[in-house]
Amino acid sequence: MDDGAVQATLNRSRLQRAAHLAGAVLCVVALVLLVRRGLALGDALGEELRRIPLGGFALALAAYVTGGLLLAFAWSSLVRIGSSARLRRTPLIVGHLRSQLAKYLPGNVFHLAWRHLAARREGAGHRALALALALETVLLLASAAILALGVVSDPRIEALAPWARALVWTAPLLALLAWIGIGLVGRRAGQERLAPRRTAGPLATVFVLDLAFFFTAALSLRLLCAQPDAFPLSAWCGWLALAWAVGYVTPGAPAGLGLREAVLALGLAPVLGAAPALALALAYRLVTVIADALLALAGFAMLRDTLSRDAAGTSA
Repeated sequence: MDDGAVQATLNRSRLQRAAHLAGAVLCVVALVLLVRRGLALGDALGEELRRIPLGGFALALAAYVTGGLLLAFAWSSLVRIGSSARLRRTPLIVGHLRSQLAKYLPGNVFHLAWRHLAARREGAGHRALALALALETVLLLASAAILALGVVSDPRIEALAPWARALVWTAPLLALLAWIGIGLVGRRAGQERLAPRRTAGPLATVFVLDLAFFFTAALSLRLLCAQPDAFPLSAWCGWLALAWAVGYVTPGAPAGLGLREAVLALGLAPVLGAAPALALALAYRLVTVIADALLALAGFAMLRDTLSRDAAGTSA
């Protein structure tokens, strides 16, 4: 490796560290602002938290768990698209589920590493996994962008995240370019499985799964609200998708902590009121944390069952 390549690698590493540091700082700032807002609201916030129905909380949890399972299936499909080996789907799903709690660790990358290692043990190559991650990112952002089109023009979003509007308008185009791009890469590498006619169906399926995830996530948010009809379902989907996307693209922010709550509280407050909107955002974060814990537990349980079956098959 020549000196120029080494320097480029070092520069890229420095930029990544700087981006993660900036994202972490932004996360902390958002959390501080939320805490200050909560203290200012005082008893009104506590009253709104107590108004959240237990039945609605349970249904919201079930809806989000369903969405998490959809994303696990989508991930397994993307890994299989790029892999030359015929991979088993269940271990890929299990690896995704087991990684869910790792995204709450500082750095926001450990869940990606966990999934990567789990898929590597199944025989997936590094290039196939890099392709799967890139496609996952583009398709998730594209589906979130489509749903967020109706709310991203809000001038308050410009003040909080001025780049969000550009992200929403360009993400669907990136999905189309990604589909064409992997076809070109596959043709140059002699990999017929990546031809556009072969990937169109699987990628469309993943795109639908991603849209379904955002729908179930928005439904989860709506079920927590004491005024579910305050917004049409399209607005619930729009604000949820925008909040998710802001947290997703911010490096170093573990699970978008603080940022997603800030976007939700900002977007919902004009109609619901400041205290109900913040209470809803906080309750929704609790739902997602519990759901991720349940998904991780399910992943570990499925892993144990899979290992037991494999051991039984080997001994037989």
